[in-house]
Amino acid sequence: MTTTTATDRLLLFPEPNLDLQTRAALGATAYRLAEAGAVLAAVDRINRAGLSGRTYHEEFLALGRRTAAAAESALGSGRSTTARDGYLRAAKYLSLALFSVLGSARPADEPAVFAEMQACWHRAGELLDPPVRRLRIPYGDLGLPAYLLTPPGRPRRRPTLVLVNGSDAQSVDLYAFGACAAVERGWNALILEGPGQGSLLFEHGIPFRPDWEHVVRPVIDHLLRSPLVDPDRIAMTGWSMSGILAIRAAAFEPRLAAVVADPGAVDNWPAWPEIWRRLADGPDRETVNRHWQRTVLPDLGPATPLLAKRAEIFGPRFLRDARAGRAPQDLWQLADTIRRFRCDDVAHLVACPTLVLGYEDESLIPGQDTLLYDLLRCPKQHTVLTTAQGAGDHCAPMAPQVRNGIVLDWLEHTLD
Repeated sequence: MTTTTATDRLLLFPEPNLDLQTRAALGATAYRLAEAGAVLAAVDRINRAGLSGRTYHEEFLALGRRTAAAAESALGSGRSTTARDGYLRAAKYLSLALFSVLGSARPADEPAVFAEMQACWHRAGELLDPPVRRLRIPYGDLGLPAYLLTPPGRPRRRPTLVLVNGSDAQSVDLYAFGACAAVERGWNALILEGPGQGSLLFEHGIPFRPDWEHVVRPVIDHLLRSPLVDPDRIAMTGWSMSGILAIRAAAFEPRLAAVVADPGAVDNWPAWPEIWRRLADGPDRETVNRHWQRTVLPDLGPATPLLAKRAEIFGPRFLRDARAGRAPQDLWQLADTIRRFRCDDVAHLVACPTLVLGYEDESLIPGQDTLLYDLLRCPKQHTVLTTAQGAGDHCAPMAPQVRNGIVLDWLEHTLD
């Protein structure tokens, strides 16, 4: 949950979470995932109509659909480059509609909006050169959906970057935050949809799990069998909440050659409001939930969809609440689940070189990058991106090129 705001950065909306998402869309223009003019025009229309989850969702849903229709028309006319770029933009705009759908009049439409967005992402991938390879890595009953992006030219073994998403972004976002830049430098990029992410969440209701080493292990197994992958140069980035999960995985996965925690973090629970955390520390489940339902939930108002969004990834009950337009009813269980998402107990086990990123004006987990860096006992580097670089706030939403340069320069130097 975003609880703080900076005073010296571009402000598109007074609601910090929608503002952060929209600034990230502006940043993604660097990788053809949006047009600044289209995003800012949508912002203007939303502000004139009155910002709400409903107006935000409806505006970006309409923009995404218009952009997808134009891409479809271009493809039908044989203009594949125009279609490719249109589908990329449509996927990004629809990801904003997906983020806000729980605040709309139809929160139960979440799976349908995801399907629209995912279809555009898939169509764009088919039109890239070379096309994105859609994989299903063995894992449980359903497998792990993944997208392998490779550089043009003769197939050969290359260094490979595994990109692990956060709690609310989509695969198209990782195209801008790492994948495209990696391919431009001659790397393979594997974008992963793990439990609690992408189709596993929105189509199958599978929640996040904290022991991410069990998710990463079959991914590395798969890559080591590929003739396209240099087995000695497999690295991983954990983005947003997965800064914690990447460290957890690296602590138990010796086949990783390097890892990036972006941003560095050790515990997800402090990202939630302190007053809720104190309430969750009550004597028993019945007492905690009674106070939660009687004294907190009735006053949430416009914050209800955001809370539902943040909670839906943690279990089927919270996902059902979200799609019914409700905030999570069981704070006791939610708190117990979120407290498991931490890596401070295993960070000292990481052996591979590790880059810890931090951000000036970090709005979600300020200071945790330093905590993680101090816990690590491996070769390590700590880099803080600044507002002067245009890269302040959580994950440098408006500066993916700056962020990607730092990450990939470090990886190339480390794995050379």
